[in-house]
This record gives sequence, C-alpha cells and structure tokens, in this order.
Amino acid sequence: MSKERDAFVSAKIAKMSLLEKCGQLLTFTWRGAIPTPSGIEQITKLHAGGICLEPYALETCKNLYWGRSQVDPNFEKPADYFDISHTWFDSRAFGISVTPEELTEALNNLQKIAMERPSGIPLHVTIDMEGDFKNDYSAGGVLQFIPPMGITAIGDVDLAYKIANLMGRQMAAMGVTQFYHPVCDVNINPLNPEIGVRSFGDNADAIVKFIEATVRGYEDAGVTATVKHFAGRGDSSTDAHDTLDICRGDKQRMQDVELKAFQAGIDAGASALMTAHTIFPVYDEEYPATLSKKILTDLLRGEMGFEGIIVSDAIGMAAILKKWPLPLACAMAIKAGVDTILLKADDESRSQCLFGIKKAVEEGWLPEERVNDAVRRLLNRKYDQGLFEKAGKMDPKEVTAIVRNKENRDFSWEVARKALLVVRDDKKLLPLSKDKRVLVIEQCIPYEFLGKDMYSHAHMFCEQMTKHSTNIILDDTAFHASEEDVEEALALAKEADLVVMTNYYARIEKRGNNTHLVKALKKAGHDVVVVTNFPYRKGTTTMADAVVCNFSGTPDSIRVSADLVFGTVKTCPTTKMPIDLSAEANLPEEPEVEPTREKRKKNVNVWQGKC
Repeated sequence: MSKERDAFVSAKIAKMSLLEKCGQLLTFTWRGAIPTPSGIEQITKLHAGGICLEPYALETCKNLYWGRSQVDPNFEKPADYFDISHTWFDSRAFGISVTPEELTEALNNLQKIAMERPSGIPLHVTIDMEGDFKNDYSAGGVLQFIPPMGITAIGDVDLAYKIANLMGRQMAAMGVTQFYHPVCDVNINPLNPEIGVRSFGDNADAIVKFIEATVRGYEDAGVTATVKHFAGRGDSSTDAHDTLDICRGDKQRMQDVELKAFQAGIDAGASALMTAHTIFPVYDEEYPATLSKKILTDLLRGEMGFEGIIVSDAIGMAAILKKWPLPLACAMAIKAGVDTILLKADDESRSQCLFGIKKAVEEGWLPEERVNDAVRRLLNRKYDQGLFEKAGKMDPKEVTAIVRNKENRDFSWEVARKALLVVRDDKKLLPLSKDKRVLVIEQCIPYEFLGKDMYSHAHMFCEQMTKHSTNIILDDTAFHASEEDVEEALALAKEADLVVMTNYYARIEKRGNNTHLVKALKKAGHDVVVVTNFPYRKGTTTMADAVVCNFSGTPDSIRVSADLVFGTVKTCPTTKMPIDLSAEANLPEEPEVEPTREKRKKNVNVWQGKC
C-alpha cells in the first residue's frame, strides 16, 4: 500500500467535516447533460461522493421510482437541516441526443465543480453498461455490446476480455470511473423477471471464466469493476424493484452456485461489489444483504476476503422502502458495511438521506469510525485511479478516436453477428425469399434506451429489412401491443405471405411483450418468424414457427438479425445456447397480459408502452 496515498488520504479525511464525510458516501443520479441548480447543489451543498449516469433526457425530481415516492413523511429534521434546489422538469419529456464528445465536456464541468469544493475531492462517475436494454448511455454512435448471456453463447473468453476492455476504455475516456457490472447472478430460475440475459448463464462452473475475463477487462482499462448483486439474485422469481425476495438456498448450494461466481470476480480483482436487496436466511434470517452485517462484514469481508468498495443497489427500491424509510435504510446499510449508497430517482429525498446518516452518527448508533473507514476506501480508489490529477481534464478527441474508430465499430458488428442463434425453424421459412410478401412488425423500444439518432432509433429493424427487400409492409406496435395494434397487424397480415416480428423482453415493461400478438397471428392462420433478445419462453414463444435470438436490443444486434433473416449472414457454428432450457419446458405457460384498449398515439410517454 502506497505511503504517499495513505498520507494524502489521511490528510483529506482529517480536514473533512462530518457532513462532508457523510456526503462522500452518497452517489446521486445525474440525468441528461444540462447543468441545473439541483444537479450542481447535490455536489456543492450535499457533498456528493459520486454521480450515477442515467439514460433519461432531463433531470427531474418529479420522478416516482417505480411508482413510489422516497420521501420519509416522518423524518425529523435536525436543527442544521437544509434542502437544495429542485428541478421540476417532466421526466418523460423528449430530450436531446448527447454525443460522446458533449458528454465528456459535461462531465469535465461537473468534476471542476467538485474539485472547487473546500474538500477538493473529485467525483466517482458510475454507469450501467451491461448490454441489451441496460446500456444507460447509447447516443452519438457510442459502442454497445451484447449482454453477458450472449457472450457466454459465443463461448470465447478472449472475446469477453476484449469487449470489456474496449467498453472500459471508451467510457473512461469520457470520464466514467466505475461500471456497475459484471452481473454475477447465476440465473438458475428460468422465470426470473429481473436478471435473465444480464447473467452469464445458469451454470456457475461454466460462467466463472467469463466473469473473470470481464473483470480483468474493465480493471485493465482503468474502470472500477463492480460485481453484483451479492449474494446472488439468480434464483429469484420476483423483481427487487417491486418486492423483497427470499433466497432459500442452503449453505452448500450457496457455496457451489451463488458464492462461487462472486468469488471468481473477487479473485480476478474487482474493486467493487454491489449488494442485493434479498434475504438469504442461511446467513441472516432478518435483514436483506444490503442491511446485513452478517452478510457484508462477516461473510463477504471475513470469509471471502473482499477488501474493495461495497456499493448498495439503488436504495429506494420497494424491496427496501416498503419496510425501512430511506434515511434510516441509508444509515443501516452503512453500519452493515456498505461504503457508498446509490440513490437513483430519490431526488426529493437527497437531503433527508444525507442528514439521516449524519444524525445516526451523532446519536451514536452508527460509529464515526465506520464512516471514516468507508470514506478512506472511497478516497483510496479515487487516488489509485488518478482522479485527483485528471478529473475534469478528459480530452473529447480521445473519445472520438475510440468511438469513431472503424476497427472498433467493425468489432462491435462482428460480436453481434457471432451471437446470433436460430432457435428453431420448423417450417424452413429461413432465409426469406424476396418473392414473398412480408409483413414486418417492430416493437418500439423505450425512448430512454435509444440514442435518439440515425444509428439508434425506434425503427432500426424495419430500416434494415428494407435494405434487403421492398416487397414488405412496415408496421410497429407499442412494446406490449394494444388491442388497436393487434387489430391493425391482423388486418395487414391478410395482405402478406408471412409475418416477421420482434418479440423483445425488457424487465422495465411490466405489461409484457408481444407474445399475445404472436398467438393472435397464429390463430388467424399466418406463418410467423420471431426475432428476440431473450432465449427464454417470454422471448422465443413456442407459438412462433421460426425464432432468431440475438440476445440484445442494441443497434448492431437488431440490424444483423435482419441480415440473418434474409440469409446474407450465417450463424457462427461454435455459438451455442448458453442455458439449459429443459427445466423451463416443464413449467406451465405463463398467463398472458391482455392488451390495453387505450388508443395508441405517436410520440408520447414510452413508459406507458407507446412509441
């Protein structure tokens, strides 16, 4: 351990007030690229340790997190309490496409603001860039890749490292310091609504090498790798955004499955780990991992030897909020061993959380030594990443050199091509003949996860299909087709020889995807080819005649799927289904979600499934 670093960090901590220390433990979201009073004051007044980039176009505090407010109505404000400015933009308003160069300048600006604070401490800048529908920055042609399960399908460990390293270098050049990735959850429950393709697979022994390669790729690029969600959410049948789940695996199962995957990430050198809002009774019957000293301190640090930064998952999820008020939960998590709290759509409660931690220290039940320990760990990492020297000084030209590089862009396309699988083709419909009249039906991907430019937009699949044939009819639907969508598709299908449609799955769309539309088309007697990102039944629905799985709703994966449908590219012979689907085959069909009757309108709220 560096003596120079120890002396530097110790001197910083000695000069920090308790409020500054507590602020350093908080990671607030930052949306868009526009400086606002609230975005600035969460750094200057709340002493934020870091920011988390999100895909939304505009900053807002008028944003319920999965339908819930994070404000604690019973919070007792201490005498020194203060609030900060708020921004009352509509969170669903359409925004602008921010290029990588523009994002670099915006992050430079925020870092300069941070460095001008009395503490002179830079921000850690975090983001989710998992692939598929979990790329929280997708504008300006930024390189995007398939999610972990697609990487396992390809089966090339060196490729896994190269993807991670390129992604790390790309985002680090913009000023990002930490990825909330890789996902180490072993997805042993095929009906898991939250993890799915975010996992490398359902076999711990098979996926550890890909976890290790991904961690090394990120860390070698200078980005903090964050293994998540400890101690494993792969056996869950619920979404932590909605409810607190219980994982009932015994110690032997946990050692052989869940913990094996995390130990691989730890041993590979992951500098951070994110907690799960899940109860693991074999270790702690009362508290979820995020709030459990038995799991975070005794198991993780004691038995597994993890010395890095412990990050909470977004603390405002219903799994926590339904039982523990947010300010209390923040303090409880720090006491249990968490070093930094992730606050996502908790805008109006930001001050409450800061003062909730400070109050817990002043009341004596959260030791200041625990706060100092967390601050020291965070500052050590910032020092090791060189942030005290380079924060706010990133060169947009370096970003351009990576993002616009033809070799890198060709690599992105090649990875997408290698991940393609034809799951089945019962009637030998593929490749399509241009003599056939084809109805193409494309779901509209949620607007927040599109780049809002010509490379990443709502009709990428239709665009690419048109490059192969003009003997097609183009149609779109909401992500979960409404009754009007279904009626329109059935009418148009009468004019076509067959239907090619997307049936993506995204966990954020609670009403489901387009399985019900496949059923309606089949009932009407049409041949249906499905393109999906999801290898489980929610994507590959047994009702379709042919299914192509690309593992990802990202631009290259979507476009290359159209190429495969028309036969201009072939599947890679070494790519295999990375999961065992036999268990799912024995499960009953899930009940369908009925389409809504509301009239679909263009260019309105995408979170209501509109396009």
